[in-house]
Amino acid sequence: MQQYNNPGGYQPDGASQASKGQLQRTTIDYYGSWLHGLEMRNSGAKVSVKGLPADPSYTVDVPTPAFIPDEPETSMATRFVQQAINKIKSPINVAKWTPEGRRLITGSSRGELTLWNGLSFNFETIMTAHDTPIHTMEWSHDGQWIITGDHEGIIKFWQPNLSNLKVIQGHKYPVRDLSFSPTDLKFVSASDDQQLKIWDFRTNKEERQLVGHKWDVRTVDWHPRLGMIASGSKDSMVRIWDPRSAKCLATLRQHGQTVTQVEWNRNGQWLLTGSRDHSIKLFDIRKLSEPVSTFVTQREVHSIAWHPIHETMFASGGSLSESKEMISEGSIEFWMTDKTRPRATVEGAHASQIWSLDWHPLGHILASGSNDKTTRFWCRPRPGEHLPTQLGEGEVDDRIFSSTVNSKAAAKLASHNERNEEKEASPAASADSAKPAANLPGLQSADIGRMLAKIKQSGMPGLPGLSKPGLPGLGPQRPPPPPPPHQPGPARNESRTRQSRFNPLQRNQSGSH
Repeated sequence: MQQYNNPGGYQPDGASQASKGQLQRTTIDYYGSWLHGLEMRNSGAKVSVKGLPADPSYTVDVPTPAFIPDEPETSMATRFVQQAINKIKSPINVAKWTPEGRRLITGSSRGELTLWNGLSFNFETIMTAHDTPIHTMEWSHDGQWIITGDHEGIIKFWQPNLSNLKVIQGHKYPVRDLSFSPTDLKFVSASDDQQLKIWDFRTNKEERQLVGHKWDVRTVDWHPRLGMIASGSKDSMVRIWDPRSAKCLATLRQHGQTVTQVEWNRNGQWLLTGSRDHSIKLFDIRKLSEPVSTFVTQREVHSIAWHPIHETMFASGGSLSESKEMISEGSIEFWMTDKTRPRATVEGAHASQIWSLDWHPLGHILASGSNDKTTRFWCRPRPGEHLPTQLGEGEVDDRIFSSTVNSKAAAKLASHNERNEEKEASPAASADSAKPAANLPGLQSADIGRMLAKIKQSGMPGLPGLSKPGLPGLGPQRPPPPPPPHQPGPARNESRTRQSRFNPLQRNQSGSH
């Protein structure tokens, strides 16, 4: 993962301007990291991030999560990258990456669909898709279709180029969520009318209704491989449905308030549910009577998202309880299925509730849409970068890219530097200093960043911000020697001929004699 012109941390006001009229825009180019990971894999070398020294110069050596499936904790996107805001501000209800990861599409409360570039995060285009707020958006598994639902119960069908092909009146009340079947031949819709409807995608006709919830149905998700549908409602219940018979297979009553989102894991065995009762529960379809794990948080959970590569990691977006005296603040938390406390937390990620979270298909960027009318992008921290995030109790020593994790590599690097300093102080070092840098033992291309950092700390004359008079071990800088004095006397004929030929002043002087 390579980063350029990064603003250097969380800046809610957007990227800074380096000079008048010039905007420094953040760009994350993952192509180089992907090729580097392929080279490492083909060479048989073990690809790892934990072994990298705590130095930002090793950012180019950080592979994409697909090459480090055994290191899920290294893919927690806690670093703020960029903020995206529409010209006419409105809450962002849903954010979805395109299947190839080149763009992010957001749906707003004004009924607009906005496209943002997936590399430089700049605005590309905007269009009015609905007349009322867009609540949900879903891509088909083959990436050829996208469906959206709005506040009036209308469902629209789109091509990848956002060309609208079909409009149907799905419900009489707002459509809250949509989900495709594994074959993309059918899809299910959830609405505030307490119903779920199964539709034939080719004919756009309703096939059957799933009735059983006692209040608004807020979320729905079709199993990635089986004929099984999970739904969550404002009645605090999660129901499992058979789409063929329209019967409820199981009812989960473990939550105490509105179930805001349900999502199946790509392994097909785990079901994750989030609620406003400050809890997230993990269920196993082989035993639905009790949750496998319960993750307790201090915030109301509004959105959850499984990582696309690491099936044991997920992110959640929540906010503090709403009250008239307190402004609701949105935060992002990162969880592991084997831990009941968050592994990392980004406090104040948004100024209000986080309605939507979506991972980049490669898993190195997380996009969030919030009620504060902004869309924000988050990426993994660089090696050696310490961010203002909060870790769970007992997890401080597990901070990724920290000096604790890389203590062995840092000690080895310090020992290597001490040996080099001893060699420079020895008399034999003066003879070796005349040799070119390429012949110095131990000098590799990866050491360039550390050498520059060392020079900056010691100081160099002539550069701003560096106050020391010279480099360490070289003493004070001597002035250049004076030019040799002029030697009077007759010059050679050859030299005289050359001067008279090319110097007209000399030719005039010789003519005056």
